[in-house]
Amino acid sequence: MKFIWRCEMGKIVCEKKRQLNNHGFSLLELLVVMAIIAVVTVVTMIGINVLYKGNAKKLNKNLYSTISELKTNTMSKAGDWQVVIKKDGGDYVISMMWKKDSSSEYVEKDSYRCGAGRISFTYENGTPSAAKADFSTDEMVIEYARDNGQVKAVKVGSDNYVNKDDAQSGTFIIKTSGTEYTSELWYATGKVITTN
Repeated sequence: MKFIWRCEMGKIVCEKKRQLNNHGFSLLELLVVMAIIAVVTVVTMIGINVLYKGNAKKLNKNLYSTISELKTNTMSKAGDWQVVIKKDGGDYVISMMWKKDSSSEYVEKDSYRCGAGRISFTYENGTPSAAKADFSTDEMVIEYARDNGQVKAVKVGSDNYVNKDDAQSGTFIIKTSGTEYTSELWYATGKVITTN
């Protein structure tokens, strides 16, 4: 703090004047700010990766349960049942569809949506894969046979993957942030096996 003496109408006035410290930031202050920014960035990135891994795992579990439910519905309930897997906007959608009889249209009975950001969702038919579907562009329809519980059709467009190229099964692959979740669909038994 600095005192300034001046004369005002014949009186001497003492005034306090603050000095401004215009020296800028010290190196230590800059390093502390940079360290804080780095920590916040790392924590945010880890949180985002955990979120995407959780979404991918949930997508895999919902896929498994929906296909299992499709087999049960086809063999025990009236009407025709199918599962449709597709991308709608920014989401992957797994829908359980039902129609009463051959003269009616399919209606959605149940649906699951999952954000598609940073998640790769594909289907490989057989090992090694002879055919592949990518759900970012392709739509798949799965149907079961009512009498024996076998997979009747796994259709992408007009292509039916069941027993194509002597494949006995197909694998759904969901990838995100270095993590992979898979579910295998066996055509002869209609069984779905998930590894995660």
